[in-house]
Amino acid sequence: MRLAWRWLVLASLMMWLGGFTFYTAIVVPLGTQQLGAIGQGFITREVTQRINILASVALVVLLLDQCLTTDPSWLRRGTRLGLWLLMVAAQVGLFVLHGWLDSYLDPLTQHIEQRPTFYQWHRLYLWLHTGQWLVALVEIGLLLSAWRAADRAASGS
Repeated sequence: MRLAWRWLVLASLMMWLGGFTFYTAIVVPLGTQQLGAIGQGFITREVTQRINILASVALVVLLLDQCLTTDPSWLRRGTRLGLWLLMVAAQVGLFVLHGWLDSYLDPLTQHIEQRPTFYQWHRLYLWLHTGQWLVALVEIGLLLSAWRAADRAASGS
């Protein structure tokens, strides 16, 4: 059962962070090259909503893992919880900003209202996503360390 649970945790993280990384590193630059920044932006509008949903699912799974893993280190448990809270706060901000940014877009005409204001909020959105991604990478390291410690404690060594 432990192996199946850990597979689910890793799968949810891979869907979220792997999807985000692939999209930002490969799809966005190629889409911008082929469609221009505005055309790519209207695709990004749809994709980021789905990435935000994947993030929310992964964050729930991470919280459950923290509750289920018998990590003997109180420092690591506390750090993981703090990182989780940061990621959740970022996710709430991303949902709010996504809705805000969406209000500037007219999908019928593919026009962006108040471009300077839109791009200021968009920059914040990008930085928030990037910060959340970096925090998640640290969380993964602590997650693997917690699993290792729990396995050692369970085996008595």
